[in-house]
Amino acid sequence: MKAQQRIDKILESVTKRIQEEVTGLIGAALTLSDSRNSLISKGDFFDQPVGKQIAVKLDITGGVEGAGCLLVGIKDAIRLGGTLIMLPLHELEKVISSEEYNDEIQDSFGEIANIISGSYTKVFEEMYPDACRFIRKEQEIIIPLKVDVESDQPVPNQLLYQITSSMKLDNVEMGEITVLLPASAFGLEQAEETKPAGKTSRSEPVDDVQEKTVLEEEKPDVPVIDVNKHRKRVDNLLNDCQAKMQEEVSGLLGVEVQLSGLENRPVTKEDFFLGEVSGKQVLAHMKVMGGEVEGKSFLFVGLKDAIRIGGILIMLPPAELETAVMEEEFTEDAKDAYNEIANIIAGVYTGFFEEQYIKSLRFVRTELEQVIPLKVETAADEPIPDQTYYMSSSTVTIEGKALGKVQMLFPIMLLQLEGLTQPQATEAERDWKGSAVSGKKEIPQTSVLPAEAEGHEGKGGADILLISDDDKEAAKISLVLEHAGFTVRTLSFKNNVNNYISDSLRAVFLVMHEVDEQAFGVAIKVSSSCRVPLIAAGPAWTRSKVIKAVKYGVNDILLTPASEQDVKETIENNLVKLAA
Repeated sequence: MKAQQRIDKILESVTKRIQEEVTGLIGAALTLSDSRNSLISKGDFFDQPVGKQIAVKLDITGGVEGAGCLLVGIKDAIRLGGTLIMLPLHELEKVISSEEYNDEIQDSFGEIANIISGSYTKVFEEMYPDACRFIRKEQEIIIPLKVDVESDQPVPNQLLYQITSSMKLDNVEMGEITVLLPASAFGLEQAEETKPAGKTSRSEPVDDVQEKTVLEEEKPDVPVIDVNKHRKRVDNLLNDCQAKMQEEVSGLLGVEVQLSGLENRPVTKEDFFLGEVSGKQVLAHMKVMGGEVEGKSFLFVGLKDAIRIGGILIMLPPAELETAVMEEEFTEDAKDAYNEIANIIAGVYTGFFEEQYIKSLRFVRTELEQVIPLKVETAADEPIPDQTYYMSSSTVTIEGKALGKVQMLFPIMLLQLEGLTQPQATEAERDWKGSAVSGKKEIPQTSVLPAEAEGHEGKGGADILLISDDDKEAAKISLVLEHAGFTVRTLSFKNNVNNYISDSLRAVFLVMHEVDEQAFGVAIKVSSSCRVPLIAAGPAWTRSKVIKAVKYGVNDILLTPASEQDVKETIENNLVKLAA
């Protein structure tokens, strides 16, 4: 831990120096904020980002030897490089939109990477005991999900120290900048294996021999998809698709189109037609192809919205357009125009899924038809087969006028998300049901609905205690819990849990800025004080950390930063299903 604390102090100075030196070089204020440092494996890191990245290799020489890399999203690299060479704003935005990483931009971003590596060198030479130099090497465009973990590209397969910050250039919010350093070279690998100190009434952590046995016994013969992690990948990809669709459709129509309120979740055919859509719909069938994968996806838009979109494209006079919408007059010209929009949407999905998804998928728009939801028979294969879908839904606004929704249905198996419909889908649950050698346990079958739902009030206490040293993440989780009808009390790690235990308590969320010894110590105090489900929320979970958490009384794991949907699923798994 001392090695990590020392490095983190040095990195604070590095961040300040990067801001100053890059700002001086490009003539625009670069701000780095919300810095997070953590240990992570190569595989786990490259499972997270979505979208093209610029990876710049870093050679580390001198008192420390190793290899690392600098990663920035391609659009952010273009913005930084374009600012350095003083591209006119309209031209810069055009190049960013097209992701055109030409030689001139590449050279200019290379200069910025030089400044960043130089900042590391200067600070580490001044402050680190073993003075070392960071040398910027070649750069390349990578797709994170397609990185070969076993290769040395763009960084060797080893335990890494991830240094990530959010970027802002003048008033423009950008993405993140990350530097990956070899953990062992800086003496940081021990932090990953450090065990909590102190004796408790509970059994000790799984020792190395037991953990090795567990891992060997649970090693699958074929790759197993972690459905929650995979869902994050898919959701990130769908978020990028939404942004690109908004841009492309706006450009084609010549008016401002906004897509907001993106929601991605599983839905059955029956639930979709009975609860998700109302009124006449226009359905665009999309054939999906890619290697051994073949199937269909389905794009739904309200009939009136399809008429409006098509009418705008063919430039109907405003009065004529409003009449056509009101009378639901979907002429052949309007259909042809809407088909062009559907083609654009299919092209957006193809662009992202062909290039950035783990399997290259192409979407081809085929036939168009009108559908009346309440007349659809669930058991029939028309207009879509009776199966579970992954729905991606957004609300459409055109020129400030709020319309209905655009909804894309993907067969859940097509996206390899069928695990979402199974009760034992999470990694933590799979771990609990593993070998007896590991000392794992089943989730206690406790009724954990809010007191109001059970028809009685508790003794003045909260339904859920939220114990945290991460205020930002705790606030997000608390808000979701409150919206779900629970009464939440937020405590700090320093509070005495026993003072807040009451008959009304149904669960405890332990929200950690870092999964470390201090957090495990709090988990021990909670689990020894009460028998309600304990959910541990934190970043960078590893198998050894999950095993330790379960040994110390944790019943479920929530990876942070968590989306609203992640928290809702955790509530569903622990606070609703178990009460049934």
